[in-house]
Amino acid sequence: MGVKTRKLTTTAVTAALVYVVTLLLVIQIPAVKGAYFNLGDVVIYCAAYIMGGSYTAAAAAIGSGFADLTVGSTIYIPATVVIKACMALLAGAVTKKKRSLREYIAACITAALIMAFGYFGYEVFLVGIGGALLTLLPNLIQAGCGAALAIVLYRPIYMMRNKLNLRTAI
Repeated sequence: MGVKTRKLTTTAVTAALVYVVTLLLVIQIPAVKGAYFNLGDVVIYCAAYIMGGSYTAAAAAIGSGFADLTVGSTIYIPATVVIKACMALLAGAVTKKKRSLREYIAACITAALIMAFGYFGYEVFLVGIGGALLTLLPNLIQAGCGAALAIVLYRPIYMMRNKLNLRTAI
């Protein structure tokens, strides 16, 4: 299998995984129509650590965007595509050269904050400051849960990344 084929295939599989995990747990946030809680960010953080940010950014944007489409949150698709791609790019950049738990934690937390405050900014535009403030806490909880779960998965992801030498292969 050629390098380009491997990259494309891995990105497609990761997009599908982001989509499926996002849809596994969908809890609507009643404050703003279309907002929902999910755990798809865990896949984004883990994939960015394994494959790097650029390919994960594409997978995150595609998988999360299609999840929004599936659950009927079409108003969020533009924000989701940009925010999830930015999360993956940042997480991949922070963990690109250093594989330590410290950098991984920093990447997960920073990307989680990008998610929470990215949606806050979009929701200010969408529904005003009042509505955006109502979803900030649920978004921060989702961000924290996603980062915490991804951090718990650090060790197996680290071992997989090293054993398969995925960072250079993909």
